[in-house]
Amino acid sequence: MKLSPAPLAALLLLIGCSPGSFTGAGDGNGGVVPPGGRYHAAGFAAPGLHGAELKQQKQDCRSCHGQQLEGQGAAPSCDACHSASAPTAWRTTCTFCHGGGDNMTGAPPRNLDGTSGPGVFAAHSQHVGTALAARIDCVQCHVKATDVLSPGHIFDATPGVAEVDFGGGLNAQGKLGANGCENLYCHGAGRADDGKVAMSDPPMTCTSCHPGLASGAAGWASMSGQHALHLGASGVTCGDCHTRVTTDGVALANPSLHVDGTREVDFAQAGMSFDVSAQSCAGTCHGHAHAGQVWGIGGGGAARYHPAGWAAPTMHGPEMELGRQDCRGCHGQTLEGAGAAPSCDSCHNPPPAQAKAWRSDCLFCHGGAVNSTGAPPRDPGAPLTSASASFVAHAAHVTGSSSAGAYDCTQCHSKPTDVLSAGHTFDATPGAGEARLSAGLSPAGVYTSATDTCSNLYCHGNGRGDNGTIKDGSPTPTCSGCHPGMASGSAAWGTMSGDHRLHLGLGGVTCGDCHRDVTTNGTSIVAAGLGLHIDKRRQVAFSAAGFAYDPATRRCTGSCHGQGHNETW
Repeated sequence: MKLSPAPLAALLLLIGCSPGSFTGAGDGNGGVVPPGGRYHAAGFAAPGLHGAELKQQKQDCRSCHGQQLEGQGAAPSCDACHSASAPTAWRTTCTFCHGGGDNMTGAPPRNLDGTSGPGVFAAHSQHVGTALAARIDCVQCHVKATDVLSPGHIFDATPGVAEVDFGGGLNAQGKLGANGCENLYCHGAGRADDGKVAMSDPPMTCTSCHPGLASGAAGWASMSGQHALHLGASGVTCGDCHTRVTTDGVALANPSLHVDGTREVDFAQAGMSFDVSAQSCAGTCHGHAHAGQVWGIGGGGAARYHPAGWAAPTMHGPEMELGRQDCRGCHGQTLEGAGAAPSCDSCHNPPPAQAKAWRSDCLFCHGGAVNSTGAPPRDPGAPLTSASASFVAHAAHVTGSSSAGAYDCTQCHSKPTDVLSAGHTFDATPGAGEARLSAGLSPAGVYTSATDTCSNLYCHGNGRGDNGTIKDGSPTPTCSGCHPGMASGSAAWGTMSGDHRLHLGLGGVTCGDCHRDVTTNGTSIVAAGLGLHIDKRRQVAFSAAGFAYDPATRRCTGSCHGQGHNETW
């Protein structure tokens, strides 16, 4: 419908325009502005006004200013104002529209409404910076425009949106999700498009993407080839094999080589070399000779993972015990072999012996240098003939002493049933035998490894609560080391239960008069009583015939030392 002149004039006045102010230019919507008028409001030439309209496509400038923005009719060329000295430079200068609040890369871009700030994606500056990698070009995440009129740039079907397109960069499989980016190489472990990062994540560190020097065996096992073997060895760092990228494994020496799609192998040790095609190393490093040592199974054809002589217990035993390598990665989750890696049973207990006996034989790994119980065990990684230097009291606990009988491992540990038991060999704390006293006589007990001290113990207390403390390496306690003894005196006897002080203060009365099954003289434990001492039960047995004790009423009856008894303890 075409408006008659009178209604048109009324409409123009309503929106603040004078009917006589138009010049006859297009109206930007396919119509024509009447002669003598103007299309834009006063002051529209200011960037803050027409810039925002353009970026958000509230108006398509080309309708009046021409498809190339070089002007048409009464509408001038955009070049006339944007760059007086170099009229078309603005068209290819990113910062002309995108700003440059932090730096002259144009990142972070201004908000599309023209206000300052990081826009939609605050991490733009980190990506175009050089802290962790070479400066990332726009093509890694976008179809990069060459000028303002590039297809898909300003004038497209999605005005105000900067479409993410990973197809031209390191992340061909990447995608932008609701909260961040996924399927990334650049935020992954370096082995696949497996990275994920959220918009709100803090700046990256080494371990944000892949295991680092402090990640331990469990983390290193997820890395390629022999990373776990090398990083588990004393003194070896990432810088030994990637020295151009990092010299110490915790800081980047050359960020431009990091996250570049290439595995840079450069040795710190002179004479060491790496054959990319064969994936093998040659030379000497950290005192170990490498003669075409293949990095992993499959490299160079008939490759082997372990070096020659690895089958010797002194070679592979310490690596497993200390968690430097997780054998299951190649030999299968149950160590029964996988692919080219044989079953561990084939060497440990070859037929016709019982094929899996080693798995539940404590001595097989823990040794038995002192006795056949496997205690004290070898320290993980120590020679087969050695005993533990970490907790020397193991033997006294499992074989018995002059004070008590033998205790099972369950008193102080979660006792495994075989090598694969949860929390045993393959756990998050390789090389550590975690103390767990909650299942034994001292459920409140605590072991402090820094001081080799056990506290809150019943077994080293006075028999009346979890109040004992002892340090590893201490001499075997005597009677008075835990509770008052025969010679302790009245003040100490007063800390004991019931009428202990009354009885021990009488001439000739000993502990053996009431605890005959444990001791006959009060100064030593009888052989038959070792299993009854420190068993969390009060063993009451009298040396005097006819004397009796009722544990329910705690009443003694009979005659002892010439005195009749019918009283409560």
